[in-house]
Amino acid sequence: MTTVIPAASVEPEDARVPLRVWTGTSSLLFVRVLATLASFAALALLARTLDGETFGKLTFYLAALLFLESLVDAGTSTAAIQRGAHDEGALASCVAAGRSVRAGAALLGCLALTSFAALQGEPGLGWIALATLLPLTRTLELSAVVFHARIQWRLPALVRAAAAMARLAAVLALWAAGVRGFGPYLLAHAAVGAAGNVVLFFLAAPLLPRGAPPAAGFLRLALPLAAIGIAQQAYFYADNLVVRAVLGDTPLGRYNAAMRLFSFLVVFAALASSTALPWLARRARAGDLGRAATRLALPLFLGAACLLAPLLPLADELLIVLFGAEFAEAAPSLRWLLAAAAVVYAGAAPLTAVLAAGRTRSLLAIVLAGLALNVAGNLWLVPELGIEGAAVATFATELFVALGSVCVLAGGRASA
Repeated sequence: MTTVIPAASVEPEDARVPLRVWTGTSSLLFVRVLATLASFAALALLARTLDGETFGKLTFYLAALLFLESLVDAGTSTAAIQRGAHDEGALASCVAAGRSVRAGAALLGCLALTSFAALQGEPGLGWIALATLLPLTRTLELSAVVFHARIQWRLPALVRAAAAMARLAAVLALWAAGVRGFGPYLLAHAAVGAAGNVVLFFLAAPLLPRGAPPAAGFLRLALPLAAIGIAQQAYFYADNLVVRAVLGDTPLGRYNAAMRLFSFLVVFAALASSTALPWLARRARAGDLGRAATRLALPLFLGAACLLAPLLPLADELLIVLFGAEFAEAAPSLRWLLAAAAVVYAGAAPLTAVLAAGRTRSLLAIVLAGLALNVAGNLWLVPELGIEGAAVATFATELFVALGSVCVLAGGRASA
């Protein structure tokens, strides 16, 4: 028996951005700001406590866990939203199919990252192996996609907020105990995230119909989306690989401090576009996707421009206050990343609109070309410019992806 999503969750048939997109984004933004502040507090403490090489290793493997998150998702959450935005019975079938996909991807990612660490001769190999195994809990967390489909984020927001504070508490406890290696901090980060995934599963499970068979053809739908998500996350991980290989762990720690600020500043764009995906999918079906995407993109970009422009001359001060005087080295990188953040705000809505329209091949071509540009840019610029070169490559990549998305969306409107 199929359960249709209640009428209250269906948007009016026009291209105005629904209020729930902004309220849902605000809930998620509160959590992300809280999580980022907690992360900043933890990293600021560790940047002043750990030696430069150890701190660089920690930021490298934290970035690796973020990349692993994208690998484990394997496009399943977006595929489930695309197919089940109107019907919770179909959504439950997608969740059933997606769990096996996530389990396989998690085991593959754990094996790959642990093998990489072993080949590198990392001293904290056991900690790394345990940390990379914990994303298996994301097979359970997929049930929480029902909150996304309904654009109801209060419960997931509360869980993620609690997890953010628990991560900070774990770091403080380890620091107070005198831990100065990166491994225990990495494992604590992964363990708290795993606990949050399990809690979300128990909250979401009663909302989905039981006994739904796996959706036919789900893997075929999810695989291109997986490639898109992995390629997008690989933009940032490529920076880590090249900077670490060329410059070492200590400069990598400096660069990742600037990247933390960048990630924090673009969070509203990511959350607003992600929250709006079910609505944009419905607008694509109604035939006014371009107008809806424009109405979402304009306030995002204008608001971001007003916030980011005053930060450009303050790049040095921000890094010094947050992480310490030696991190002023990353100020030129941060200025390029601030420019990249403005581009992200301009391009987030068109990028999500292309996805909502089902133009996955076009989007995959854009992000793969962007990844190739990013890798080539890093290999060319990092040896010449140091960590600033990695930031220039990030800016160029974000600009390419944003312009490509706009072109695909405009081309779709013209052909329609």
